[in-house]
Amino acid sequence: MKLPNYDSKTKLRNPFLFQGGKETKGYFEGWYYKQVNTQRDQTISVIFGVSLNVENAHSFVQLLLTKPVRTYYFEYPLEVFSSDSGHYKIGNNHFDQNGIQLDLHQATFNCVGRLTFTSLTPLKSTLYMPSIMGPFAYIPGMECNHGVISMHHMVDGMLDINNEKWTFLSDIGYIEKDWGRSFPKRYIWIQGNHFTSSTANLMLSVADIPFAGLAFEGVIAQLDAGEKSYRIATYLGARKGALKRTDTGFLLEIKQGKLCLSVSAKMDDTGNLKAPKHGSMQHTIKEGLGGTIQVRLTKNGKVIWEDESQHCGIEIEGY
Repeated sequence: MKLPNYDSKTKLRNPFLFQGGKETKGYFEGWYYKQVNTQRDQTISVIFGVSLNVENAHSFVQLLLTKPVRTYYFEYPLEVFSSDSGHYKIGNNHFDQNGIQLDLHQATFNCVGRLTFTSLTPLKSTLYMPSIMGPFAYIPGMECNHGVISMHHMVDGMLDINNEKWTFLSDIGYIEKDWGRSFPKRYIWIQGNHFTSSTANLMLSVADIPFAGLAFEGVIAQLDAGEKSYRIATYLGARKGALKRTDTGFLLEIKQGKLCLSVSAKMDDTGNLKAPKHGSMQHTIKEGLGGTIQVRLTKNGKVIWEDESQHCGIEIEGY
């Protein structure tokens, strides 16, 4: 496994970079790419990652596709994961912030092709909020760290999936990152770009966060609604309000001062994804890809923005 040697300050400001180290055990790191093919009305998410543990250390590529939702996991020796100046490689699969190249084969499934990305929109970085995690980004040893690489960008290229051509022409993509020991035992994750009547992007997560021997419920959200952006997070005073499960999803409220972000999430179909537990990809979660969300933002009880998005990524575990 060929790894770069970035200093902590460089990694703090650029979550896309490999955050771990060779000596780390019980550790995972994963890059999540989501692309929507509007021509086919379908979505493909690709997760590149490493699982560092005593039992089965390896690198991997995981796919989640619609419709219907189906998942595939490709395991590789750890030694074939390498990095060179922000460009990463797992076998014949390549990924960086400019695109991905896939060369994946199983007995009844093949996926080959290349996608390129332009006009990425990373989050603004400040001393207090170097990343979506805010000041928590400075704390070492967090169970799970999160980074948003691009809220919205253009996707072009072609994938051959079991002899079917998926052509992307100025379609929309999203990139994020996770690293640490394990996914939270209880969490909600929502991501959407395809809103009906406005150019908007949403990423939202609620999770149980172990900290200093105790635990708290953490909130991080970024809503880009037209010319205005809203950061709603625990470190800015946000808290989870009402949460109600429904037959097809859930209703969620996040409150921060005078603001209230309400989301109604609907998952028509879900797929099983492998997820990390103590660095090992032994846990199974369900992701709804191609879900629908209805979002409303109010201030002092008055609606200041609302819309609906299709092709959303939705997860809810433990609630």
